[in-house]
Amino acid sequence: MKIWNSFLRVLLSFILVMSCALALPVLPAEAKGTTASSSVTIGGVIIQGADVVVATAGTVASEDGAYHLVASDANELAPQGVDVCQVPVSGAANFTVPLNKGTSSTMLFKKFTVCVLSGGMLKPVSNSMFITNPEACATVACARMDRGKKGILPALDVATANKCQPRDLGCQQVQLTIPLSWISNGGGSYKYNGKIYHFETARLSGFDYSIRKYNNMGCQVSLIIVVDQGAQTEFINPFSYDGLGLHNYYGLNSVTPEGVDILGAAASFLANHYSGRGFGQVDNFIIGNEVNAWGDWNYMNCGSLENFTEQYANAFRLMYNGIKSENASANVYVCTDQQWARAGAANYYAGKSFLVQFNNIIKSQGNIDWRLATHAYMTPLTNAAPWAPSGSLNHSQNTPYISLQNIEVVTDFMCQKDFLSPTGAVRSVKLSEQGFTSLTGEELQAAAVVYAYMVAANNQFIDGMILSREMDDPGEIAQGLANGLCNVNDSKKLSYSFYQRAEDPNIQAQASGLAGVDLNSKIVPR
Repeated sequence: MKIWNSFLRVLLSFILVMSCALALPVLPAEAKGTTASSSVTIGGVIIQGADVVVATAGTVASEDGAYHLVASDANELAPQGVDVCQVPVSGAANFTVPLNKGTSSTMLFKKFTVCVLSGGMLKPVSNSMFITNPEACATVACARMDRGKKGILPALDVATANKCQPRDLGCQQVQLTIPLSWISNGGGSYKYNGKIYHFETARLSGFDYSIRKYNNMGCQVSLIIVVDQGAQTEFINPFSYDGLGLHNYYGLNSVTPEGVDILGAAASFLANHYSGRGFGQVDNFIIGNEVNAWGDWNYMNCGSLENFTEQYANAFRLMYNGIKSENASANVYVCTDQQWARAGAANYYAGKSFLVQFNNIIKSQGNIDWRLATHAYMTPLTNAAPWAPSGSLNHSQNTPYISLQNIEVVTDFMCQKDFLSPTGAVRSVKLSEQGFTSLTGEELQAAAVVYAYMVAANNQFIDGMILSREMDDPGEIAQGLANGLCNVNDSKKLSYSFYQRAEDPNIQAQASGLAGVDLNSKIVPR
């Protein structure tokens, strides 16, 4: 999504912008809701049957002899919230509270903190933690369509889509983007947690048709969820208001109570809708697009990496719990771009620094099985020889950029002990967008798409490689990026037949001939 696209709509009203500008939120000084004197540790918050069980260790005196479990929203810091349970002070206290999924008193999206009575007021004495196994209350667990890594960003115009070229190409994955304006302020009624949300269903019919079609082709579907200008106000983070109309996408709203409510509801709605029961099946949900490049693709003017990441992590947690509590087998991804350790620009955060901060926040508040979607574009984007040496790329963790030729930098990074999933597994990486222009020659593009496939096939930690795109985009062509396997007139380029048979050693040898180098020698296996 490097190019401004057509999803942006009419600006929000002048009254909305002015009122929001006058009421911009102030970030809390301590985002995790802990205190320096904390001496109780929450070791786990899990769903067990119809309840949530919170296990703690450590002793702190309380004026009433009791520990108080406070359940707070993502935008609150204890003791803000609701005192949901009390137990006698002990060195190993356990709390049990009803989950109440689907009711106005649900605990599904809450974070829990132990408080004690001190000076007649509740004061937090523990870390804060969310539920870490929302899948335990899921409605379904779809049989995942993990059938291979080869993917494509499909053309959705009727004439091209009806050709069913993803199947012809042998693709096992496709990827779509849904702006939240497409479900905003609709006529449909969706009851969730005791409230009625008016999420649009008529406009989703096109997505329903496409997702079912790709499923029938044997393709796994990934869905990118983004906040566009036309999304209803509750979806848009207040730290985005000063940039409305100036950016591609905006931050998810985990600041206001209305935002907290609607994010959980929307995530639940989409995961339920696309759980293989009539409207198609989505296996993977990607939350935002290139979110570290905040000036373009996830605009939130938070002032620092720490505050920005806290906002994103809170929203991600809400979306994760909403999705996994409907479809237990869905994967949920954070998305970064190719700027890895690059320093110096004001409108983005380096991907590595962002991921360190994100992982720290998630782990401190309850580790979950998040995944990484990254875009392995070349720098500059018009470079169609991803195997060629570049001054902006190296094979160390300090490389300014990542691309296909050094993608092992990212998967090695994810292999660190501190980044492992709750089960101790390496979190998988999806190459969710990369493409190569044919404007420097169809032969070079053909070699590049084969090389891209070879890189993905030789790295066990990569779970998919989505090529951008099936058909040229006129807006991208104007910027020197004819990345399609087909021209705008539907004619096929040389890269089409090469990608179609990218697994074939003979095609790989031909691609090496076109590249002028043995592509196998440019692969770093993992």
